[in-house]
Amino acid sequence: MSNCLKKCARYILIIFTILIIQSCKTDEFKFNEMKIKDGFGIRIITPLYSGKDKDGKILEFRDFIHDWNNWNSNALQGNSGPFTVLQYSKNTFQTIPTNYIFDPSVVIDNLEFLIQGGYNLTNIELDFVVANSCPFPLNLQLQFLGRSGPNNNVPSIIPPAFPGANFTKSSVSPVKTIHNFKLDSAQSQSFIEAKSIKLTSWYDSNEFIIKNDTLWAHYPIDVSIVLTGTVHVKQ
Repeated sequence: MSNCLKKCARYILIIFTILIIQSCKTDEFKFNEMKIKDGFGIRIITPLYSGKDKDGKILEFRDFIHDWNNWNSNALQGNSGPFTVLQYSKNTFQTIPTNYIFDPSVVIDNLEFLIQGGYNLTNIELDFVVANSCPFPLNLQLQFLGRSGPNNNVPSIIPPAFPGANFTKSSVSPVKTIHNFKLDSAQSQSFIEAKSIKLTSWYDSNEFIIKNDTLWAHYPIDVSIVLTGTVHVKQ
């Protein structure tokens, strides 16, 4: 009988201890009352743009050429040249005016990044990451657009050019470059109010275009833009 009482007392003590610990945890972690304290900020990092096509494939040299998917024979009429031939993977060819390669090309993408409720985003920085396998330096210009759509008065974000691959070597490897860009007050405000992204690209010309009248259309160009910022409670 004595042993039975001792066992019962031990079980009661264990249960009582568990209840006390659980009660302390419940009092300490009141999740429904948790919030960011005034003046306290949380640093976040998130992808803002990934240069992929609709099938999720990395973009290619042709994708950054002006109006590439609307080329037709009419583009050659009345154009005195010079011309460049693009070679495709199925051994087909497309002749285009050479200046198309170096004209600005615009991509409009949706922006689905919102800091909602009683919070602000400050100290915004962008990391432009480009692995360029083509022979020409690539330029990018980023603008955040509001509901009214394209607007030339929107502040621009233009990092330095991203170098092209070195084609003087026997094997060509992509050149990966990262440019960090800190947004000023006007650029930050345009981002906070943005509904879409306007990304403009163009290539810088060099001697490669003079020495080569045919270019591979499928040089891969991996582009991503990563955003970092600090989330604060609105004062």
